[in-house]
Amino acid sequence: MIVNIIIACIVFGYALYHLFKFLRKSTQGKCSSCGQQSSCTTEDCSANWNKTIQEAQKALH
Repeated sequence: MIVNIIIACIVFGYALYHLFKFLRKSTQGKCSSCGQQSSCTTEDCSANWNKTIQEAQKALH
């Protein structure tokens, strides 16, 4: 019984952690929370895929 409660607490705690993490990122706005900030264009906040591919190729070599 106690083991079940501990496992449930771990699962709900993990879910709450990711929920708060998601909410914190969503309040930062679209561009500031984006993982592609280094290749983001300022007009529409979309990724510059040519730059992203070049950075990935540099990292591989």
